[in-house]
Amino acid sequence: MTREFLDNEDPKYLLEVDFEHYLDYLVDRIRWEPQEWDEAGMTIEPFTTKVERMDDFDRRPFTLEVQRLRVRMPLAPHPQRKDYFKFGPSTTWGSQPDFKFEGDTLVLEVEATESEVEQGLKQVTFWLGNRNSEIEGGNKGLRSTIRGIWETKREQLETRFGATDALVRKLNIPLHQDPNAPIKPIEIKERPLRTVVEKPPRGLKSETALSREDVSGLVDFIYQYTKQFEVAPRSYDQMDEEKLRDLLIGMMNVNYPGSTTGETFNKLGKTDISFRVDSGHVLICECKFWAGAKTYGQALDQLFRYLTWRQNYGVLISFSKLKGMTRAIEEATKTLAEHESFTSGSITAIGEARLVSRHVHPQDPERFLEVFHLFVDLSS
Repeated sequence: MTREFLDNEDPKYLLEVDFEHYLDYLVDRIRWEPQEWDEAGMTIEPFTTKVERMDDFDRRPFTLEVQRLRVRMPLAPHPQRKDYFKFGPSTTWGSQPDFKFEGDTLVLEVEATESEVEQGLKQVTFWLGNRNSEIEGGNKGLRSTIRGIWETKREQLETRFGATDALVRKLNIPLHQDPNAPIKPIEIKERPLRTVVEKPPRGLKSETALSREDVSGLVDFIYQYTKQFEVAPRSYDQMDEEKLRDLLIGMMNVNYPGSTTGETFNKLGKTDISFRVDSGHVLICECKFWAGAKTYGQALDQLFRYLTWRQNYGVLISFSKLKGMTRAIEEATKTLAEHESFTSGSITAIGEARLVSRHVHPQDPERFLEVFHLFVDLSS
């Protein structure tokens, strides 16, 4: 599965992406999640159904009404539920029961006897429990397995494309620029980003950070650049998150050159941007399509997973192909206010399509961080 996943990626992307963070992305995409269930929340519903029977005397079929029980078992949300129940554990116990589902609830119909209910619960524990045990065992060695495959793929690409790059440099012929490119760059002006080295505890290597002023300035630059997306949305609405992200990276690197300090904007995972200096990632930008309040909360959680203890800022950029941007921003604002990390009353609106929110730091409940939210309308 890992090889197939890598083979479907753009080779240029695989050469440019940060190795360790893309490894994190692969593990997150390929790993399986155990299915949790709540036996304490189980309910039972009696119901009557008709069944076909055969008369023992004259062997004629007849219909009989019987009492049965419908057992409902709450399940935790699961991103791979269909495949989870499709692929059974290596150890089996007869045939898997005919599990049905009502949203996040497993439904099992049994005969109306105590023994049948107990048997049904045993089957749930057996089939889900064995799957979970095998999933947890497989996940333990997943990272090392994927690392080996990813390293081999990266080396193959470096060997293949390295020869081409060397030839281009040797020929010393300018690269072709498409005169019909749909995007014309905004004013190119070098903008320095100042990094601040915080004084670390004794024995720890110093880490860099960005000032709030520079982060705010960077978000303002992105906002100004993405305005052209909204003026001509048809030029961009066919692009996926990754391509839109790459446009931002190109323009940010031109306007924020860092050849003397080692600063640069890089790809991080599939849809993210990292501002990196020699000592590591200083600022993370998450790029997502707007798909509703739930996915917005998930995007915020993903952003938080990238942040280190010393990073006090993050950026979440949402591209929307749907009409109704005002409602989308309202739903996003509500999602922020309901997030477990949110600091009450800390949402600040900056214009019509920008917000700033304050949160308890995911790595330290004694620290806080700010997230800059930017919304780009691609509806046409």
